[in-house]
Amino acid sequence: MSDNLKTSPNKKGTNKKGGDGNISIPTDVLQGRLTIILVLIGIAFAALFFKILMLQKNNAVEYNKKILSQFKYESKEIPYKRGDILDRNGTYIATSEKVYDLILDAKQINSNQDKYLEATVNLLSEFFGYSTDELRNVIAEKSDNYYVVYAKNISYEQKIQFEEKVEEFRKTQKEAKEPKEIKGVWFEAKYKRMYPYGSTACNVIGFSGDESSKGYAGIEQYYNDTLTGISGREYGYLNDRSSLERIFKDPIDGNMVVSTIDLNIQKIVEKYINEWQNSTGSNMTAAIVMNPNNGEILAMATSRTFDLNNPRDLNPYYSQEQQDAMDDKAKGEALNNIWRNYTVSDTYEPGSPSKVFTVASAMEEGAINGNESYNCRGFEEIGGWKIRCANRNGHGDINVTEALMESCNVAMMDISRAEGGKKFYEYQKVFGFGLKTDIDLPGEADTSSLVHTAENAGATDLATNSFGQNYNTTMIQVAAAYSSVVNGGSYYKPHVAKQILNSKGAVIKNIDPELVRETVSAHTTIFINEALRRTVAEGTGGAAAVAGYDVGGKTGTAEKYPRGNGNYLVSFIGSVPAQSPEVVCYVLVDTPHVADQARSAYASSLFSKIMTEVLPYMNIYSNVDEGIDVSSFPSAEGITDSSTQTEAETKVYSREEVIPNDGENDLPGAPAGETQE
Repeated sequence: MSDNLKTSPNKKGTNKKGGDGNISIPTDVLQGRLTIILVLIGIAFAALFFKILMLQKNNAVEYNKKILSQFKYESKEIPYKRGDILDRNGTYIATSEKVYDLILDAKQINSNQDKYLEATVNLLSEFFGYSTDELRNVIAEKSDNYYVVYAKNISYEQKIQFEEKVEEFRKTQKEAKEPKEIKGVWFEAKYKRMYPYGSTACNVIGFSGDESSKGYAGIEQYYNDTLTGISGREYGYLNDRSSLERIFKDPIDGNMVVSTIDLNIQKIVEKYINEWQNSTGSNMTAAIVMNPNNGEILAMATSRTFDLNNPRDLNPYYSQEQQDAMDDKAKGEALNNIWRNYTVSDTYEPGSPSKVFTVASAMEEGAINGNESYNCRGFEEIGGWKIRCANRNGHGDINVTEALMESCNVAMMDISRAEGGKKFYEYQKVFGFGLKTDIDLPGEADTSSLVHTAENAGATDLATNSFGQNYNTTMIQVAAAYSSVVNGGSYYKPHVAKQILNSKGAVIKNIDPELVRETVSAHTTIFINEALRRTVAEGTGGAAAVAGYDVGGKTGTAEKYPRGNGNYLVSFIGSVPAQSPEVVCYVLVDTPHVADQARSAYASSLFSKIMTEVLPYMNIYSNVDEGIDVSSFPSAEGITDSSTQTEAETKVYSREEVIPNDGENDLPGAPAGETQE
């Protein structure tokens, strides 16, 4: 017998040693012990299971977070819509259109290439025309990336059509033995800024960046905070049941800006500027049309335009060879020059339109009453300079009204001298020269250092300033100042925005006319308006006449600095109807591309063409009164005498205005801060 234990049927509770020395354990005792061991093991497992349950209950969120942290999960931005820009009639001139970026989930596609890759690549290629090789390369190179922006600006129509193709493909694969699937393709919404009218009103509107998040130039920049909304966001979080859920914070769309611009008037202005540029042309041609009675800008245009939908295109102005030679800084400077709004940002010597302000300020101060006469012999010698008149032969005896009609420099010098430098320069500020108009457009030029003061002006400065030379202005300054003189003396802040609306179209804010100050009295306005009417009817402004309308205005022919090079800036500013203006138009032609530049008729004829279409459109009806009796106007003394001048007499002085220079000491140079081109 072996040494192993043996069991035998002994009596209960006894152990006996056999003859061979082995101990025998009863069967029932052994089974009892095994049962105890099994029970203990069961208890241990139960305790362990209970412990796991408690850990799961008490630490589920923490453990789930640890698990989720192994996955790449980010909150997703939901784009807002940038506010629209409308013209005064409600036409959309800038808007945002929802488009989509095509996103590839390369990781998902690569998770089962046999099933997903070829089907996805082939459908993308078939529908969008993408290269299959390029698609495969991108998916391979970005194999661990779940977010690859493959294409931008997919239209809503394209997105829907592609999704329909995907659905059709899935239906065809239902009965296939080894069905393929389109996976890892989705679309992410965003907004793209759109300008329905291309370059129209580009100087006023400005443009927005690729993501419609920042404005550049024009209304887009000045009202950027108004137009900008707040992005929404999609968040992921764990709820009380430790389940991953998503919540959405809706975006807040930007507010809309209703501009004062009338798209139809803007198109008329641009049509004639383009017509001029395509025929004769100039270095710069620009025009402003505004309401003189509230400061609203109805149109603002220059010959320096750009496509708002493609604002960084240099091709219209630079050859490819020139562009290739530019570094980033040079390209940036070139673009900024194209985007620059000449009517607000560039300065120049205004020339003879400033004679309106010389006469107006002298009348306000009582230095003249309108009855004065002056003797013009073609020049005056002041401070050692021979300063010539527009008519080198001289106008002879000429009164105040005729001095405006025939643009006599000598009379203006005499008038400013009678007024005195102190008052003359005070009124320069009253009319806004040397001050910003604070128009609601970016980049307004600071002319504070380009205008004389009584403290730093000499006799020659006063003389030349009286007819618009040797100080600098901007177009918007001249237009606003002129409007105040012809409207009865109210200087309104010029502005290009009329209303602010919310994204639903409800009015948030009306931008009311802002009266800044009073400039002249009604008496002065009546005198000036009649003189300006006669300037067009009988004087130098004949080319600005509009058939059937009573037009008032002033010509300008300023010789550019440096003098003696034959370069001129010609202009015309006019108002209709002459005695109670409803519209002002200022046209400027800088350096006409002709041999004989000194002809204000270039600008005057542009004014005439523009107004011939604008006036009927604005429902401003013909109001010419052939038998007007100006003596019936209150406080109109001084007008009657000049208005009785015969046609034969007026023809003597009705010639083109020029400010010539044929001698070394004819005219002093421009002050510091010469005209910027």
